[in-house]
This record gives sequence, structure tokens and C-alpha cells, in this order.
Amino acid sequence: MLLRSTQGSVAAVSQRAVRPAMGAALLASALGIGCDAPPPVPTPTEIFDPRPGHNFAAPAGEVRIRAITDRTVCFTTDGAMPDIRGGACVGATTRRMSADPRIRLDCAGDTAATSIRGIKLAFDWPSSDGTLVQIVAGNFTLDCTPPALDSDGDGVPNGRDNCPTTANPDQADADMNMIGDACESMGAPDADHDGRPDAADNCPAVWNVNQGDDDRDGVGNVCDPTPRGPVELPWTNGTLARAFVAWKDELQCSLNGCQNPSGPNSWRGPCEHGGTISWDVSLSGLRVISRFTYQSCDNTVTIPVHDYARDPRGVDPMATQMLPIRLLGNGSITQDVDFSGNGVESGSVMLTGAFTGTAVSHIQIRDSARGPGGYFSIACTEGPFAQEMCAPRNLLVNYLFSDWRCEPGGCPMPTDALVDSDGDGVFDNYDNCPSVPNPTQANADFDREGDACDTSTSVTDTDHDGVPDAGDNCPTVANPMQEDADMDGLGDACDATLDPDADHDGVPDARDNCPAVANPTQQDADMDGQGDACDATPTGMAPFALLGIKSGRCLYDDGSDVRSTTTCDRAQPNRQWEVIDRGGNRRAFRNLASMRCLTATNWLGTIDMTACAAGSANQQWTLERSDTDGFDPRYPVRLHSAAFNFCLYTDSTNNVFASQGNCGLAGTENGRKVGIYPGGDFSRTPAQP
Repeated sequence: MLLRSTQGSVAAVSQRAVRPAMGAALLASALGIGCDAPPPVPTPTEIFDPRPGHNFAAPAGEVRIRAITDRTVCFTTDGAMPDIRGGACVGATTRRMSADPRIRLDCAGDTAATSIRGIKLAFDWPSSDGTLVQIVAGNFTLDCTPPALDSDGDGVPNGRDNCPTTANPDQADADMNMIGDACESMGAPDADHDGRPDAADNCPAVWNVNQGDDDRDGVGNVCDPTPRGPVELPWTNGTLARAFVAWKDELQCSLNGCQNPSGPNSWRGPCEHGGTISWDVSLSGLRVISRFTYQSCDNTVTIPVHDYARDPRGVDPMATQMLPIRLLGNGSITQDVDFSGNGVESGSVMLTGAFTGTAVSHIQIRDSARGPGGYFSIACTEGPFAQEMCAPRNLLVNYLFSDWRCEPGGCPMPTDALVDSDGDGVFDNYDNCPSVPNPTQANADFDREGDACDTSTSVTDTDHDGVPDAGDNCPTVANPMQEDADMDGLGDACDATLDPDADHDGVPDARDNCPAVANPTQQDADMDGQGDACDATPTGMAPFALLGIKSGRCLYDDGSDVRSTTTCDRAQPNRQWEVIDRGGNRRAFRNLASMRCLTATNWLGTIDMTACAAGSANQQWTLERSDTDGFDPRYPVRLHSAAFNFCLYTDSTNNVFASQGNCGLAGTENGRKVGIYPGGDFSRTPAQP
């Protein structure tokens, strides 16, 4: 608990539980109350097999439930909170455990290599003060990576195919240069001379024979600024765990002056910004039952959080700042201990305010203090930090006493940092010369080493640009693209009679994306028209829009599905949408947090988030003029599915769906009228139909 001085400031921290004086024991004896104590609640490790945190390394897995199978057990796997009332399982997606206590988990359309799935259990367990419903959660990892891509259907995956765009199951390669004969004979334009025709090359300006594409986004590793996909944001559940513990302790300490009671009693008190907290102490045999109840209890606590202004990448644990966190809670926490102060704490609190989430206590109490083995399970769907995101699918994540670190296996491990030792724009993992700059990855003899660091190349390439001298229009000046503006057979890089070239990089100023800084390869990672060599933000920031609905809501991806919210915060990545023009007035909408696309799943009106596919009509939406009940220039369009005859709709809740032929339906049109606002700036004019 937090102890307050007479001035009301935080003076010290104590992790004490409520411990009545011995007078309470004497009172219990006088009343003749029995001594039977309920068995302790099983831990997640005792309940789940395999243990929480297990990685199935497969697209599906099976979890067996133990230790509680003689109880009524209700469970969910979609992030919703299960409940038991009158012996029945409550909740739209809550199921009752059958006689076969196994729960199957699968990818359900997810395509991530590390995909977290959570199981939440609610079960009845006898307690000294009557039966309580216990909530326990376990999180598990699946590998939902799709099967290896085989673009040409010849039975050889792209990563091992020496000609991934033309079927050649025999992989014939007469000159042993790692490029299949079927590709070399095509004669199509090949700007980087790697044997892959430009039209089918995932890095047409950078040499990459193997066409490696780890994140399967269509951009090869050697020219992809994020070859493993978007950097995953850290989970903000841990910040909520620390905020909730401080919030809870400060409020409880405000009652009875932080003193333990000497016997049964009750206290009530106001919360800082409204609502109440109550503390009721009773006896049950030789057990002391303390129940803390929070009713719309609105309180602010100040905790250390990561300072992303000082440390944007989150790598310095010392970069912190003190920040006030306001939480509003409803629920109760019960401590059940003996007269030595040993026992358990249980219960849950629903939270809103800076966070929207749930905190479930599984604290072990030893000698009137939090003891080893205790933890809080924390889930959230909304958080205040743009640089962090709530765990997907409303997962309950366990945070351990005493430092509230994530339980081992409960949170994804950060991926190894990608390093570019030679600063040539190609990360070491994918660089054929990791210590010597060679941005084009030139490799004239098609071996494992690029020309810039190959001391034993069997083909003469004096300027190391990947084009052998015998066919190089500038054999002594690097010009991998072989530009020849005046078509005189002499490459622009070494042609003195060319148009002005102020930086002498072989590219005339008139078409140089960095005319004052040498950049012969004209690399432009963010494709903003300014070359990387002179671009202060070479990787740029993906343009995005907010999808506002006239009913006062915005669309977002909650990690499992598309939802709507009244908080249209353009700083939240899961509200940011990349609008992709598919032609014919059709658009696709890709969420920048999940990199999945808005999808009309079936004719019944189901709308979901799935992996983006360029040719999928289910992911294409026509921007129709919305005239029902008058045209609104701020919400001028409705999103009409290109696959089914319906329009996207959201009601006054967070549900997003549609029904057949509903595009012109009167009376609910405000739930279909959409404004597409670039950059999330609602002061600008939205996209027009």
C-alpha cells in the first residue's frame, strides 16, 4: 500500500495485506466459528497443459484443462471475458467446457509468424465468504506463416527457385550462374542485371538473384527498409499493470489511515474525482475476509513511464518520466487470509479512463504482504501511448510480483535489431558484402560475394557495378543501370557531352532525385521523389487517413477484427489506414498497425480484417456518393463492397457489419456515411466520390 503523510503526499511504499489483531481470533473463538478453510485456487501452471507461454510452432494447437474439471468451467478464445451466473455460461462467445477438457486453437486467417492466442477461463471455486467466480488466463503462440510461395506453380518455392516467375521444375541452369535457363532466355528488360526481368523482380534496381522476401510484402529484402515487416510496438499492458497496482494501493491506504483493523469492521471513502471505495472486513472460521469494492472510483496516480521523446526506439530502460494516469474502476478485490496473514487475493476490476481494460488479481499473501508467486492478469483495448499497443485479441497477460515484469513466455520476445554495418542501405543479414558498401549488390560472377568485396571474381568488372567490362558502356565508372541518355553507346556516367550533372553521379540533373548529392542508383526508399542520399527521412512515413463515420465514430483494428470507436485519435496506429487505389474508383484499406486489409467476408454482411491480397474483390470498396437524407460534404461517401451488394455500417456500439442491399436504407444512414480524412486532419476536405 502507499502510506500518506499528514500533508497527503506519498511518503513510503508497503506491500502489506490486511491483518487483524489477535482480538479478532479471540472473537472468532467466542463465536464458535469453524476452522475449515477452502482449498487454494489452482494456478495457471496447474490448470493448463501445456503451460501458458508455450509456442506450438505450428498453425494449430490443443490445450488440455486440468485441476478444475470437476467444476463448471466457461471459456473464451476471442478475448471476451467469460462469466458464470446461476451455473450457466454467460456471454455471446462464451462456451462451457465439455466432458473432453481440451481447447483447440488455430490461426483463423492470421498470417503472422508469431501469433498470440489467449484462453480465458471462468470457474466456480468455494471461498470462505461463499462461492466466487475465478478468472484465469493462459496465452499461447502459433506460427501462422502461410506455406512457402510458389509464384510460377512449378513445385519449387520462390526462395529456392532459380526462376521464380517462369515454371521450370527441372531448375536447369546450364552456365551455373544461379539463374534458371527459363529466365535467361526471356530477353526482357533487366535493369540490375541479376537475371530477373524487371516486371517480375521484387527489387528491379538492386541485384538479388534469390528474390528473398521475408515479410512477403512483394518488396525484396535487399531493397526493403523493413524486410521483416513493420516493427512491432511494445505491449502497453505492462504500463497498465504498474498503474493499476499504484492506483489500488493508494486508494486502499486512504481508508483507516493505512492501519490494519483489530476486528470486523467497514469503511467507506470518496475517490479523488468521484465514485467510492469501500472496505468490509469479516471473519469466517479462522479466516479473515477483506473485500475492497470500487464503484465508479475515479482516481489519478503518478507512475514512471518510458520517455519516448528521449528514447524513441525504447532501448534505454533509464529513459523514463513521471506521468499522471487517471483510471476509473468498477469491481471488487477480496483478500482471504489466516490470522498469520497468509492466504490469497482474488477478484477483478474493469477499468476506463487513460486505459480501457481489466485487472484480475492472483496475488499470494505471505505474512500480511504480497508474496512470491503472485501476479496480476491485465488486458486492455485502449491505451494512451502511440508508441505502444494493447496486446491483441484482448489478451490477459500475467505480470509478476514484485517488479510487475511480464511472465516468461507471456509476451513476445523482441526481434534482433537489424544492422547495416557498411551503411549502404542493405542490412547485413541480406548483404552480399556486409562490410563494404555496395548498394546495388553487384555480383558479376553470380557467386556468394558481391563485386565490392570479391577478390576472386572470375569475370572482369573493373568498376564493380555488376556489369562485366565486355558489355559495360562505362567499364571504369560504376553505372549499374547502364543509362545512355543520348544513345551514343557511351554510358551517362562517363559521357562528357551529357546534360549538366552537378554531382557527377552519372544521372543528369533534370532527372536526378538528388541533383546536388551523388547517388548513382537513385534509391528512394519512401518513394517521395527525393533520393535517400539527400532525404532527411529516407524511410518516410506511410501516408494514412482516418475513416470517420457521421455517427461520430472512427474505424480501427483491435487486433482481431475491425471495430469502431468514438476516440478518433490519429496518433494511434490502429486507427491509421493506408488508402490503396485499385482502379475503377475502387479502394483497399490497409491498417498500419496490423498491415491487414478491410475485408467483406461473405454475403451475410460479415466484415473482417484479413491479410492483404491485391486481386481480391472482397478487399475492394467503391466510393459511392451518399445522398440518403441529403448529401453531407464532410461525410460524402459510403463504402460499397465490390464483391457483395452491401455497404459498410456501424451502429452506436463498436460493431462493424453490413446487410444485403442496405446502401440506400433510410433512417440509419449516419452509420454508413463516411469521411476519408488524409492524415487524420478533420479540418481538411475529405476524399470526394
